[in-house]
Amino acid sequence: MSSKSFYFSSILFAALIVLSNFTVQYSINDYLTYGALTYPFTFLLADVLSERYAKEEVLKVVRLGIVLAFVPSLLASDWRIALASVGAFFIAQPLDVYLFYYLKEKFPKLWWLRNNGSTMLSQWVDTMIFFHVAFLFVMPWPNVIMLALGDYAIKILLALLDTPLFYLLAIRVQKRLGIKR
Repeated sequence: MSSKSFYFSSILFAALIVLSNFTVQYSINDYLTYGALTYPFTFLLADVLSERYAKEEVLKVVRLGIVLAFVPSLLASDWRIALASVGAFFIAQPLDVYLFYYLKEKFPKLWWLRNNGSTMLSQWVDTMIFFHVAFLFVMPWPNVIMLALGDYAIKILLALLDTPLFYLLAIRVQKRLGIKR
């Protein structure tokens, strides 16, 4: 990965995290926040990068994205949200990368499985960590669970809807450019 791609991708990760940390503070209804609409793009970005680059390079991008997002997240959101987000991201995004590469190795032709399987499992982990750390002692537990389940349902829907985008950005572009991974 070139230095330019590395820094651009890391900054894009950080921007998506900060945007999501800001928007998660605003509910659309009793079971959904605006953060659910932006945060899934971090998983799409990780999967697109994982299709093109080595696992170690993608993990470096993810780590730098976390570091770059921390202070702006503290400024853009409540401290609990910032800590919950960075903590959940620190666990779930590397999990996404590892699962993606595992599925890619086991089922090399099933690009849609590695994209959706890694994303859906790691987003479940992310969602449970985030909502419990961010809101557990701020609101009643049933409300936290409803927000988490609503958030996760939207993340699943967006993961399925971004499958054609993953195909275009990761599979088709690489085929056109003659890139073998």
